[in-house]
Amino acid sequence: MRAVTFTLGRPDSPHIAYRMFDPDSAFEREEIYHLNVLADGSVVLLGRVRGDLEVVRRLLDEEADVLGYSISQADGRSGLAYVHARPPPEMKEFLQLPRTHEVLFDFPLESTSDGRLEVVMIGETNAVLQEALAAIPGELAVRVERIGPYPDPREQVVSLLTDRQREVLDVALDLGYYDIPRQATHRDIADQLGLSVGTVSEHLQKVESTVFGHIRT
Repeated sequence: MRAVTFTLGRPDSPHIAYRMFDPDSAFEREEIYHLNVLADGSVVLLGRVRGDLEVVRRLLDEEADVLGYSISQADGRSGLAYVHARPPPEMKEFLQLPRTHEVLFDFPLESTSDGRLEVVMIGETNAVLQEALAAIPGELAVRVERIGPYPDPREQVVSLLTDRQREVLDVALDLGYYDIPRQATHRDIADQLGLSVGTVSEHLQKVESTVFGHIRT
């Protein structure tokens, strides 16, 4: 399995899809968590926006291609936005790639500091990915950042742990320590591994710190 990471530029267009990219605007689109192209060619998406949310609402209200939206405000400067809209033709063609080629987008999609959209696209081979890249409309100014194996997200996290931490984690998972309700205690894990309860507690604290730290990055 292969993956290519690339960014898309922002065409000189007044469409709201590109104004959301603008690094000089009063708001920015941070991430797109989900996206679906409907049968009529319109798109529904769920993403996070940051900045002046009243400006976001005003622009969405004024945009004829926005068919509906709602914003769940987390605080004064960020919120989750659900948007149903008609995308510009070149963006519509790009979003159809998973339907026309044997590729997938890896979510979330993220915005870069210079107003581009970063995309990770997954395919079985480099040839499949190259074919899909070649089908992206030129207006979107593709810039390929890297191409290589698609990393298993679980393996990415596990690789950050020491051998002993992985051993303790595996036993904790097998015994149901992280089940709800919890099926095992530090003592149960310690007895199976021949370790002290304090050592097991220390290892699990480090495991959890590493995993949560990785999630936040």
